[in-house]
Amino acid sequence: MLPLDKIPLLRLMEIANRLDFFEQFSLDERKSLLDEKARCYICKKGQHLQREGEYDNNFFLILSGEVSIKRAKDKTPLGRVNPGEFIGEGSFIANKPRSTSALAESDVILLCLDREKLSQLSAKIREKVKDAIISGMAKRIVKLNDINARHQQQQIREKTLPG
Repeated sequence: MLPLDKIPLLRLMEIANRLDFFEQFSLDERKSLLDEKARCYICKKGQHLQREGEYDNNFFLILSGEVSIKRAKDKTPLGRVNPGEFIGEGSFIANKPRSTSALAESDVILLCLDREKLSQLSAKIREKVKDAIISGMAKRIVKLNDINARHQQQQIREKTLPG
């Protein structure tokens, strides 16, 4: 990953305004987070954003591009992460090693926040970041439950087909 220091704040604000993650943030709160505490990176197609088992506590919000999530033991991706979604929340919150690897499926621009930078934010912004992470995790659970239910229904149909 390469740092992106040349993205104008106005451009970052335009991107943030389109993402659900920032819907509860005021313009001043977005500006504070984007201008002072978060860092932007670009990850080229085919590069890893994170590797399973690594220790770090960075939280990544995908601003553009697509990321596949994989585990070492699985050949097929567990899922895909798109703009407005995030990765690294488990390590960020629990200070544990990465449970999955993330691979850029296209050029990806991402916003990075670490625990130290989070602690430097105002309490109000910290709470909004935490709430946005919780909301995103809840959406992910609902999505995975829907996928699981469809998969189970497909298995039932396959078992009941004459064959």
